[in-house]
Amino acid sequence: MNALKNKSEINLTAAELLHQKSLYPSVVHCSYYSCFQFMKFIWLEKMGKDEIELTNLTRNSIEGSHEVLINQIGVFLKSNGFNSRDFNNQIGQLKKLRRKADYENFQIDSSNSSNSLSLSKSLLNILKHCA
Repeated sequence: MNALKNKSEINLTAAELLHQKSLYPSVVHCSYYSCFQFMKFIWLEKMGKDEIELTNLTRNSIEGSHEVLINQIGVFLKSNGFNSRDFNNQIGQLKKLRRKADYENFQIDSSNSSNSLSLSKSLLNILKHCA
């Protein structure tokens, strides 16, 4: 199994366990990175791209590496007949929650935690169908 795909699964499992232990900010973090790692797996394994290409795209963009990868995966989904609108909406929501959980003076509660798990599972379902 690809290491990134495996890490994605581990992070989703960690998010579920952290939620059970009421460690809500870490749930959001793990939920987001589960999706990010699966997107990177698609970039490398399904799209046939490499790290250098992603680095170059990021250098030539005003966006960060996460946003560049998200946009590239959205284009890939759309070009393969998948609904990129749902993907873009959900990853945007999850990324916003992750920023709040990791960087802002914002209390992450059970509802935020559950929402991040839901978003992550829905996104992974979309991503797995295109992989």
